[in-house]
Amino acid sequence: MERIGLTPGSEIGGYTVVAPLGAGGMGTVYRAVDGGGTSVALKLLHPHVGADAAGRERLRREVAALQRLRHPAVAAVLDAEADSTEAFIVTELVDGENLADHVRERGPLGAGDLLELASGLLDALTAVHGAGVVHRDLKPSNVLITDDGPVLIDFGIAQAADDTAPLTSAGLVIGTPGYLAPELLDGDEPSAGSDLWGWAAVLAFAATGRPPFGARPVEAVLARARTGEVDVDGLGALTAATLRGALEPDPALRTDPQDVIAALTTVAAEGDLPPDEDGTVVLDAGVATAVPMAGATTVVAAPPVAEPRDGRTVAFPVEPAADDGWDDEDADGPQQPDGVDWIEDDLDASEGEAPEGSGYERPPARRRWGSVLALGALVGAAGALFPVIVLIVVGVALLVVRTIGSTIESMHARRERSGVRRGDAARAVATGPWHLVRAAAGLVPSLVVSASVMVIVVGVIWWLFDEGTWVLGDLTSGQELQGTQASILAGSVVLLGVLVVWFGPLSAMTRTGARRVLAIVAPGGLGAAILVGLCLVACVVLVALVMNEVEIVWAPLTPPTYP
Repeated sequence: MERIGLTPGSEIGGYTVVAPLGAGGMGTVYRAVDGGGTSVALKLLHPHVGADAAGRERLRREVAALQRLRHPAVAAVLDAEADSTEAFIVTELVDGENLADHVRERGPLGAGDLLELASGLLDALTAVHGAGVVHRDLKPSNVLITDDGPVLIDFGIAQAADDTAPLTSAGLVIGTPGYLAPELLDGDEPSAGSDLWGWAAVLAFAATGRPPFGARPVEAVLARARTGEVDVDGLGALTAATLRGALEPDPALRTDPQDVIAALTTVAAEGDLPPDEDGTVVLDAGVATAVPMAGATTVVAAPPVAEPRDGRTVAFPVEPAADDGWDDEDADGPQQPDGVDWIEDDLDASEGEAPEGSGYERPPARRRWGSVLALGALVGAAGALFPVIVLIVVGVALLVVRTIGSTIESMHARRERSGVRRGDAARAVATGPWHLVRAAAGLVPSLVVSASVMVIVVGVIWWLFDEGTWVLGDLTSGQELQGTQASILAGSVVLLGVLVVWFGPLSAMTRTGARRVLAIVAPGGLGAAILVGLCLVACVVLVALVMNEVEIVWAPLTPPTYP
């Protein structure tokens, strides 16, 4: 039986799991180490993948073929286990960011980077196909961007090119909606040509920052892929026409990959033209070519294409495409094609809730409890010696992080509606003053509550002092509040006030902004460790000063006296 959610330290097939890296429709990927301590990527396949003898034999053949393949743009397959329900594939661990995250964080690729991606991936696919294997699941999350160029990963559902038996149950095809060639939906076998269609869909995503065939509903994604309604809005004429041609639904009409590379090379070297500008030549549909002309780049138009999505790999029924049931003019919304109405539920179960619209997924604002607790300790320790200054500094800091959080969340909301745009960062900066006003207004309720709580607490403490119920060290009436006990009291009141602001009314954006800022200034585990370490060192120094009865700095207020 498959072990669900392998924990760090678990062993499987001689490999020790270090941490999970991701999950998909075919299995879960873990960072692991082999017996010699070398880091690898281990994909534990779901039990159904190798449940039958034919499936296990196919997996052996694919691994044998891929193990002979050595290419800088292909993650090397190192090992595999096919003779148990805990079937797995081990590949080299490549240091890089997947294309989906890269585009989400940095926006669409420029002409030069798009050409490099196209050339590198085409070389990788040529090598894979030459080894007799079809990848079958080419999508942005299966492409890593590294310093040495793109690297193709994840052969968990690869299939031998000469294998005519389906990998899945009869009538089903496995893949990612929006990156599956239309002919696969009609029952054709995976081939080098279907991989190249996925290659073109990946390029369209990289060029626009949007899933070329939309995100949801899945029925609409499949219908657009079948009819060639690709989203290339905003691209220059040559790039748009080339991608349309490469994503033509009819395999016989698709632009040859080498012609795609030639067109992208022209764009990278000479620039592109807007869609209807003078100098653009329109040729027969189905072909996209770059033709040199004096002083201008000439392009070809091709049939429109659709927009891919980078979702999880799922299995869904193969069906004929004679009548897709799609009617954009229906007043009640799009009609769903027959036979695929259950796919969305399956996708929801495997991938969780996804945004409507562009298919852009907002990066999570991860909680940073360790960093926040360390900063809180620093606030308390510093407040013991500089209470008023610390309150002012913390108030300004919270206003800044709330402004940044509001700005970033607003940008992500726009991207969810319209996809990633090149001007997103500039627009975010331009709207900064508006978000500053919003942040200030949103911070007021928690500041008022915090100030009220602090006034009440200080009032109660002062009453206890005045009644003689609480004596603060050896202080006498009229003396300035100083000493170790006074410092601890001041630091506690400051920390209480900050905690009320942190968890007070309308404080969710304050916490979100702090997470976004921490992700920038102290990214990852190393950044968090450095931040926590620095805070702890500062706390030790400040506590030592308090214990040595260093005077409290009450400025800019007049020092209070003991009643």
